[in-house]
Amino acid sequence: MITENQVTIPMGKPITSPVFVPVEHKSTPKCILDPFMVDGKCYPVTAISFGNPHGAVFVDDINAVDVEKVGVALGTHALFPKGANIVFVQVVDYNNIKTRLWVRGEGETMFSTEAACVAGTAAIMCKEIYVAEINIEMGGNKLVMHWDKSEHEVKLTGPAGLLLEG
Repeated sequence: MITENQVTIPMGKPITSPVFVPVEHKSTPKCILDPFMVDGKCYPVTAISFGNPHGAVFVDDINAVDVEKVGVALGTHALFPKGANIVFVQVVDYNNIKTRLWVRGEGETMFSTEAACVAGTAAIMCKEIYVAEINIEMGGNKLVMHWDKSEHEVKLTGPAGLLLEG
């Protein structure tokens, strides 16, 4: 639901080509649910960029994730040659997700417009969600991401003060 204190900003087209994210990945045209090994555990990572490299990782319980430990291990993984921000995504239901974010050089961070869009885009690409409009909870913020697949354009709607700050 969009209110008068909210704005919609265009985020552009998701970048999924491994060479442009960048991510070391050679088996398919896109890095979708690619296994990254960390401390003997496999994390399926989906690599997407809207300008900065991100890895999206789906989890069963967003509150049980050790964002600092797993985020730094994945974000500095050799498969991300320039590093990456890592967004952890829990699918709540058919059009709702919760997220947490680890940012290179900062650690766990409450919010990023780009990471919110990466989370929503990854949920659609990985067939976790089958609708083009997703409600995203990130750092206590409520957002709506819309992906117009015919135009390949992603838009994010949320509180004006939050989206217009950065």
